[in-house]
Amino acid sequence: MESKHNNPAGRNWGKAVSHRLQEIDDKFKKSGGIFKEYKIGELFEASNGNTDIQAKHINGKGYYVVSSGLLNCGIIGKSDIEANIFDENTITIDMFGNVFVRDFKYKLVTHARVFSLKLQQEPPKNIYIKILLYIATQLSFLNKIFSYNNMCSYNKIANFKITLPTLNNELAFEYMEERIRELESERIRELEAYLQATGLNNYILDENDRGGGKSSNRK
Repeated sequence: MESKHNNPAGRNWGKAVSHRLQEIDDKFKKSGGIFKEYKIGELFEASNGNTDIQAKHINGKGYYVVSSGLLNCGIIGKSDIEANIFDENTITIDMFGNVFVRDFKYKLVTHARVFSLKLQQEPPKNIYIKILLYIATQLSFLNKIFSYNNMCSYNKIANFKITLPTLNNELAFEYMEERIRELESERIRELEAYLQATGLNNYILDENDRGGGKSSNRK
């Protein structure tokens, strides 16, 4: 089955485009940028865990272990059991189609059908996470398709298409980064305005408040 995640604007994100975001979009368009469909299998290399990591192996040592589910972004704890270690700056997708960006090294359980995706065309290291956050948003439709009765797998989604900004026949990483950065800034401004309006403006925003997108930040 082939599915398309058609958001040719790829950019409204469920609300009106702000003036600054519109400027970013206009600049991208004037530079020759377009929005192009890509198969997920063209964008990513997929990998699976190689060890059946169970609850008895979670001992608070070693690397974080990723399973399926939304609780704690799918992280079930740490284990030093011998197993494949997956790189940071990757995306995990579980059997329910839940998508998370991982900015830390981790291990994957095998029994919960969760897999790791690594971009074949690597962005610059300093903007890697923002690029993955942008792409993860385009993949967020997957949890509307898959469930316990129809489990997600890489083979099922490899031919699915998502729409991404493209410039000179390459993924437009700079545009993605600029857009995510502005969305994060808007989120902070909105939260600060809310805190001021409610008399809570002495509240200090922590890193989670200032973060953006569906990312799990574990160190």
